[in-house]
Amino acid sequence: MNEKPHATLPGLKAKLELALRTEAEHGFGIVFEEPRRLEDIPELPHGVIEVFRLFHRLGGDYFCFKQPDALRSRRAWTARAPNPHCPLGAPLVIGHERYGIPADLLRTIEGGAPIRLDVHDGSVYYVDPDDYVFMYKNVEVEQIDSEDFADDIITFFDHHVLGEGYPHLVEAVLGPQAATARDRRGRHKDSWMRLLETSGLLTPP
Repeated sequence: MNEKPHATLPGLKAKLELALRTEAEHGFGIVFEEPRRLEDIPELPHGVIEVFRLFHRLGGDYFCFKQPDALRSRRAWTARAPNPHCPLGAPLVIGHERYGIPADLLRTIEGGAPIRLDVHDGSVYYVDPDDYVFMYKNVEVEQIDSEDFADDIITFFDHHVLGEGYPHLVEAVLGPQAATARDRRGRHKDSWMRLLETSGLLTPP
């Protein structure tokens, strides 16, 4: 895992506030929904509830991150019914890629392939859907390739969503063509990439 030093919640909050001020000024069209009131859930890894106290949904053209329904309350977490056959140990899905999905379809689905959080150690990672299906169907397989982004959710959002690691997130999940794609005016096709560069949170190449 190409890990940056662990981030802090105040630092992440400051980055989010800067991004939202930039969005208010420039109107890139990002998704932001105010956080819900969440109870503490001691069983969760460090930072999970704290991050989703900053937003309910957050995203751009390529990704959207959303508070999992199981975090609504302690009762919802206790009632969570993870898939006992999941080869990944029933992680939390904290976001989805949305690359190339028509806007009308996004009214009914969150997106495509998920970004997951390990509920035991708190790490955030991505598994190619084809690899997941193969492991699901072949229970004797004990290892699965994954792209491991961060050891904890605060570092993931600080570095890979609101920081210099965002292009790596795009390339790892969607491929290098998505990380460099530009429109006819020479701008990044991804509204989130434009937001980060304008905010100063991402250094242009």
